[in-house]
Amino acid sequence: MPIDSWIEQDRRRVRAEVVGDFSTEDILRAIGDAVSHPEFERGFNILSDHRQIGQPITTTRLQEMTSHLRRLSAEFEGSLMAVVTTKPASYGMMRMLSVMVEDIPLYVRVFDSIAAAEAWLESPDGSASL
Repeated sequence: MPIDSWIEQDRRRVRAEVVGDFSTEDILRAIGDAVSHPEFERGFNILSDHRQIGQPITTTRLQEMTSHLRRLSAEFEGSLMAVVTTKPASYGMMRMLSVMVEDIPLYVRVFDSIAAAEAWLESPDGSASL
């Protein structure tokens, strides 16, 4: 599966890694698997590593993902989502995601390193600088 996700209970977060190309079904399955995991708790943050991504997400898939997240808004309301990518097109699409999920509210920021993403996620109020 191109999207592997797991729970980091001690860090109160969902961790995901995207490798290669993926389908809409892969995205929805990964989100669903995380939320239904027995160790998942409402309000967990998300660290999604897209550094090995194939083709960036399309606008259509992004809209479908956003709709799915909106249906699960009670699970992610107030959560932080850090996306790590080094591809400019993927960066742009994830910035679009950050705007699309503001009404959940799920706070999304895009980073070019795991270290920067973790620093933001671990800051007391999610305000750590880039």
